[in-house]
Amino acid sequence: MILTARLLFPISAPPIQDGSLLIRDGIIRAVGPISTLQRDFPGEPSTSLGDAILLPGLVNAHTHLELTGLHGRLPLGRSFTEWAGALLTLRPTLDGTFFASSSMEGAATLLRSGVTCVADITSSGASLHPLKTLGLRGIVFQEVLGLDPEQAADRLTAAEEALRSLALEASGSLLSVGLSPHAPYSLSERLLDRCADLLRRSNIPATIHLAESPEEVAYIGLGLGPIASDLLPLVGRGAPSHRVLGESPTAFLARLGLLSKRLTAVHAVHLGGSDLELLRQHGVALALCPRSNSHLRVGTAPLPRYLAYRLRVGLGTDSLASNETLSLWDEMRFALTLYDGAVTPQQLVTMGTLGGASALGMATEIGSLDPGKRADVIALAIDHLDDTDPYGSLVRQASEKSVVLSMVDGKVLYRA
Repeated sequence: MILTARLLFPISAPPIQDGSLLIRDGIIRAVGPISTLQRDFPGEPSTSLGDAILLPGLVNAHTHLELTGLHGRLPLGRSFTEWAGALLTLRPTLDGTFFASSSMEGAATLLRSGVTCVADITSSGASLHPLKTLGLRGIVFQEVLGLDPEQAADRLTAAEEALRSLALEASGSLLSVGLSPHAPYSLSERLLDRCADLLRRSNIPATIHLAESPEEVAYIGLGLGPIASDLLPLVGRGAPSHRVLGESPTAFLARLGLLSKRLTAVHAVHLGGSDLELLRQHGVALALCPRSNSHLRVGTAPLPRYLAYRLRVGLGTDSLASNETLSLWDEMRFALTLYDGAVTPQQLVTMGTLGGASALGMATEIGSLDPGKRADVIALAIDHLDDTDPYGSLVRQASEKSVVLSMVDGKVLYRA
């Protein structure tokens, strides 16, 4: 099958006017102008998408789909610890029915908006079923929390059992599983150490919220601040359960052996030069969530610096507990304004496709329209594309409503 469109964004190469893709057995076999592919593959069935734009499926590098139903129920625009405390209080009231319906709603929203691959963190395990049912690609990370050192062994055992269950359920799908120690401040040092050991033994991918807020930096380094005074009492703790050594959150994880090329660090707002060197040394990837950071008032990640360091960087929406939409197009537009010329539209589109794929260790399979890669492809209808600034036009105009087709592994999963 040959797909043709007015413009094709390979991401790995300049846009192609009147571009086309040859797809066979779920794999992109050739990319080029329509005239070239029709000449080289005579008789191949062809589908014209008219004035649409073809590009790789988006990669949402950080979500919590099971929290989709919390949209509007938590305080945004105040402080990180106030939001986190409200979530800690509300979460025990949520049940499996809530998590299942939230996950399905979130997964369907991602597919409609052009996301074909997702990195999702789940505590309940509910997100794997809808992602599998809809045919999306991605990684489902089992979340681990626990500040009581005495419960570290039991918490890890429970996580290992949950991972086995998720892996069994993921069989026959385009999903894999990984581990997500929630954050340096929400696990005891003993539990983080056990997670590091599990990750070394299993070689599975991992993701962790890292250096998200100034409160986290103060708590890990000094054992002080609102996390110590406001959040610890909510989980029955009177003092930190890690050694307070004046470390940054990144240095703390490095000491425990958690940094590796299989780790994606989420948010990464407050990283110093030594932190960046540690991340680069260990090959850690980043998933940035600019709108969530803004809503929680934690600061702005220095994205231009991360790109200059040549770190693998993807984009995530986080959950609707801390964001207004699950649209990566909205994330790109917000970031374009936020960084005010320091980051280009092309860099943002790359972060939402090939950058996210690279951050998740999937860049050899997806993220760009290249021969040999899996056919994860989307098509968008954009009315007024500026040929002199195609990436800028795309970022400024694209939305969920623009998506007219989403394909994963050569199968059309959504058509408007």
